[in-house]
Parts: sequence; C-alpha cells; structure tokens
Amino acid sequence: MLLSKPFKLKQGFIDFWVPVFLLSRADEYALFDNNGYIPSLNEDILELINKKPEFFKVKEFDVVGIKLELFNRYRIFLSQPENSKPNNKVFIQTIKPFLSFYRDLNDYSKKTNNLSKRALAIREVIANAKDPEKTFFEDFPIALGYTIQELQTKKGLAETFIKKLQEAIKEIRTSYDQLLVRFEAFIVKDVLGTTDIFPKYKDHLAKRYQGLKLHLLTTNYKTFYSRIISPLDDKTAWLNSISQGCIGKPLHALSDEEEKLLFEKFADLVYALDNLSELSKANIQEDEEDVLKFEVTSFIEGLNSSLLRIPKTKTKEIQQKQKEIKHILGTNKKTSIAVLAYLIKEYLNNE
Repeated sequence: MLLSKPFKLKQGFIDFWVPVFLLSRADEYALFDNNGYIPSLNEDILELINKKPEFFKVKEFDVVGIKLELFNRYRIFLSQPENSKPNNKVFIQTIKPFLSFYRDLNDYSKKTNNLSKRALAIREVIANAKDPEKTFFEDFPIALGYTIQELQTKKGLAETFIKKLQEAIKEIRTSYDQLLVRFEAFIVKDVLGTTDIFPKYKDHLAKRYQGLKLHLLTTNYKTFYSRIISPLDDKTAWLNSISQGCIGKPLHALSDEEEKLLFEKFADLVYALDNLSELSKANIQEDEEDVLKFEVTSFIEGLNSSLLRIPKTKTKEIQQKQKEIKHILGTNKKTSIAVLAYLIKEYLNNE
C-alpha cells in the first residue's frame, strides 16, 4: 500500500520508517503473526515485518464499557492499579501473572484431571493464551460458563465471575498439595491405621521394621526400606522420596493413573516388609535353610498361613520336582496358578 498511490513511498524509506513507527507506537496496538500474539518487538521481528508484512497483523485495543470494568476487575484481582485506557503495555502487565502462574506449576498440576470442569477449562485457556484481549474477554468468561453480553447485562455478575476465576486458580495451584494430602491420608489411615501426624507416623513405620535382616532383602525392598528410615524431616520431601522408592517417580511428576499405582505399590511393599519382618524373627540358619511364608485366603475358610523351612540339602530334589510339575501344568499361567493355590490350600488345611 505504501509503495502505491497515493503514497508512492520508496522501499528504502519504508524499510526505515515502518520499524520506527511501530516502535514509537508500541503501547497502542497488539502485534500478531501466524503463531499468535507477539508481546514485544526485537530486531529479528522488525526485519521480518519488512520482508513478509503479509505474515503480520496489527490490532488496536478496544476496551470500553463492560470490557473496561472487567479488565479492571482482573487488575484488582492481581493487586494492580486500575487503568482507564489500557494499552499494549498494560495488557502485557496484566496477562503476565497468569502466564507466570502456569509456567511455575509442576508437571502434576499441569496435567492432572483431578480438578473441577471450571478449573480444567481455565488451565486450558491459560496454557494456550495467545491474544490477551481474547483471553480476558472471551476465553475466560466462556471457560466459566459466561458470555461478555451476560456480564454486561446482568448486574453483579462480573463480580461473581471474578470470584469463580479466583477459585479456579486456587484449585489449580493447590492440586499438588491435595495429592500430598491424599497420599499421606492413605499411609496414615488405610495402611497404618493411626491418627499420628508427621514425623510420628514416619517413626512408627521405621520402628515396625527394626528387626529386618537387611542383608537378605532384595534390591527393591532395600530401596523402599531406606526411604522409610530416611533422615528427611520435611514431610513433602519424605513423601516424594517414598513415591520415588515405590514407582521410581516423585509425586510432582505423577500422572493420575500413576497415583492409583503408587497407593497399590506402597500397600504391597508394606505388606511384603511385614512378612519379611516375621521371617526375620524365625531364627533362620541362612547357610542351612531357606524359609518361605505361605498365606491363602478364602471367604469360607478365612486366612491360612504357614512358615516353611526348606533345608538346602533338599534343593536338587525340589528343583527336579519343580520341572516335573511345570511339565504337567502346561503353559496356561492362570490355570497353573489356580491349581497350585488349591494344592497349597489343601496342604495347609491338613497340617
């Protein structure tokens, strides 16, 4: 346009004048390219604007009426002063805390679906925010079930909207804390059956395994036990350490599916250490015998358990029997387990 009538400016002048104009009026417009909003200009962007102007759009801010009222409510929510004529600089100043909030979230809080629909929608808006004006006046209201027209016509609705936005932000921010609360409650109530608080329940769990013969534990049990007795005196750090020992991940990196797996794995490891503690009390002659504990539970007969001492002199005989039984059982794993379980149950009942 500038090269054509009525302007007919020279290309050399345009290459100089357009960047100067854009820089001098930088607070009065929003600049966009194919990837969305460009919050600040630099040498590379200005050079590309001259070479490929068709890739860019300039948008003037139109903030009046309910939009201005709503915009200033956002600023009050962020503890920023109200502004009667917001420009690009003010928009950047206002959107930045939301973007920083999302950037500082850990992986769990960015990915979990254990949130209300409103909180999930608000997180999605912030994660994909490209145009601050659209974010403030379209995306945020839609995420919370409103339109800008409703906010304009219904008295007091704007205040309710901001309150719900605040609640959604708080829910996202505290989602990781809620995960910590759930994991701690599972350990204390479901596994230990106590009302102790940290570090008492940690000490209680450590004392529970004082008699363990550590040199006989496999690597995964040793790792879990070392996490339990860790000298960490910070609850969050200790819970993360336990999670790492259970499934190889700290809590802040978990997915929702891995949270369920963590609870199951923790309970299984505690149950295993309980059994190994009982074995440790059996005065095992390590060089002469192996010791196994069996438990079979059914609705009719309840729990049957037995401690089996196997002399090492019988190892070859037992291994030969194993081969014979495996051959008879075949390759169907489930059937084989069922047969063995019923046989163990029968032998335990006949003790």
